[in-house]
Amino acid sequence: MLFRAPQRGLTFVAAGMLSLLALAVRNSWAIAVDVVSTLVGNKIRSSNTTKVIRRHLHRSEVVMKIGYFGNQNSFALEMLRRLQLENSRDEFLTWQPGDKAPSREFEVIIAFGKVDSKEIEAQTKLGLIQMASAGYEGVDVEAATKFGVWVGSAPTTKTGNGESVAELAVLLMLAASRRLNEELAFTHGSAQSRPEKWEANRGLFGKTACIVGLGGIGDLLIERLRGFGMILTGVDNHPEHPPNGVRGYGHDELKVAAAQADYLILAIPGTKENENMIDATVLAGMKMNAVLINVARGSLVDEPALLAAVKSGHLYGAGLDVVKDEPVNQGNPLLTESRIFVTPHIAGSTDLMLDGTVKYLGKVLTKYQDGWQSEGIVNEPRKPRVPLRESPIRELLEISK
Repeated sequence: MLFRAPQRGLTFVAAGMLSLLALAVRNSWAIAVDVVSTLVGNKIRSSNTTKVIRRHLHRSEVVMKIGYFGNQNSFALEMLRRLQLENSRDEFLTWQPGDKAPSREFEVIIAFGKVDSKEIEAQTKLGLIQMASAGYEGVDVEAATKFGVWVGSAPTTKTGNGESVAELAVLLMLAASRRLNEELAFTHGSAQSRPEKWEANRGLFGKTACIVGLGGIGDLLIERLRGFGMILTGVDNHPEHPPNGVRGYGHDELKVAAAQADYLILAIPGTKENENMIDATVLAGMKMNAVLINVARGSLVDEPALLAAVKSGHLYGAGLDVVKDEPVNQGNPLLTESRIFVTPHIAGSTDLMLDGTVKYLGKVLTKYQDGWQSEGIVNEPRKPRVPLRESPIRELLEISK
């Protein structure tokens, strides 16, 4: 049992009863744990009991002003609609990149795009920038930390994004392997004949797939590729602990791993340090007729070098869900090559991801209002505008000792 100290048994029984009260008030685990923590710290004096309950009842009625920032496509708008239904006490205001923020008093900004230092500084009440995705490279984290603002990501393993992206990676592998662009052109009449070369279609069975980035998406992709009977390798910061049956390589061994792969799959966050990590040298060292797959960030790939490698016949093809200049448009040279299959950054756009992200963001907002950090926090301001405690579970475990 969690609470083992006999001399404090009555204390924890009383605290447990109050936890149930808090749950009934708002159906909030964060509130329940906070009530227990506070009362145990004050030894359940009757006057403190009343004060704590009143404080939490009052806080549950507080209305937060939340900014919803990013391109307002149908997916983002549906997410907003669901968030508003789940958080009806809070006020949501939206704006898009290039527009002026409708308020300078946001307490939280939920973002899909870039949040720069000027925006952060202008929002004097801002305590949290919460991304609606796992990537947070669009946020000036250094500026946010300086101004005492927390920054949070939405972990792929908590939102359904990881499963969705892994599935699309498989689709891109199959599309490039079966030259789906050319087959669809024939099906729809824009091509008069099908490609008849012997290597026109390739199977995945027995081929080697190297996944760059063995994080949440990488692990989920490994699970799916095992079913295709592929040989699996991976490049990661910690190659000494790869998943079972996967040979690990360090990032300094990228060229070695790429040279042995039939499919090189990028599932790594985009940073300034790894910009153009797949350059002409890496591409030239890849196997003849290998395939490049990118479900991560367009900044990882030297696009002119990739186009040249495919056109020359060195690479069999590529499958890309991301490009450097997004949204992808008809003027992009990559679209001129039929063996490069491009989707418009839709890997995470599924019902699974929408449901999961709404639930995750709802929990983040509840925790923030109750004074707790979410697990997706990526920075640690020295003087936060809004102090947040770490995991409520961790605090509860400390109390039980």
